[in-house]
Amino acid sequence: MRKVFVVTSALVLAGVLIQFYLAGVGAFSRPATTEAWSAHHAGALAVLALALLNTVVAALARAGGRTIALAALPIGLVFLQFVLVGLSNALGASPTDRTGLPLYVVALHAVNGLVVLGAAVAGLLAARRAAAAAAAVRPDAVPRRAGVP
Repeated sequence: MRKVFVVTSALVLAGVLIQFYLAGVGAFSRPATTEAWSAHHAGALAVLALALLNTVVAALARAGGRTIALAALPIGLVFLQFVLVGLSNALGASPTDRTGLPLYVVALHAVNGLVVLGAAVAGLLAARRAAAAAAAVRPDAVPRRAGVP
């Protein structure tokens, strides 16, 4: 199960990296339209779903409290992403026109995106450590020399 945890952690990281690409697509689309951001919005929901799945897999793998917390951290951070965009919109912004205070609020969305990326990297590293520790403890994981049955 810990190998599955490593795979789901890698998927979370891949999803976050794809989100940066999709954010670039939305930011650099001309003319600026709401549709340019639709893939980025859908990607955020995909990252959220992957992070939820990853947290469940971490718990099933009995990865330890700190490691499970790292797996769950992107969930809260992605929710914060939605809050930042919603707050910017509540202050009068639109997906195609942000100036003044709404611009400075939504700019925190990019900073938080970097935090999500860091959490995904830390989660993958923790998953790999948990899998390596489990393999080292199992007696059937003892490496054999070449040619020795």
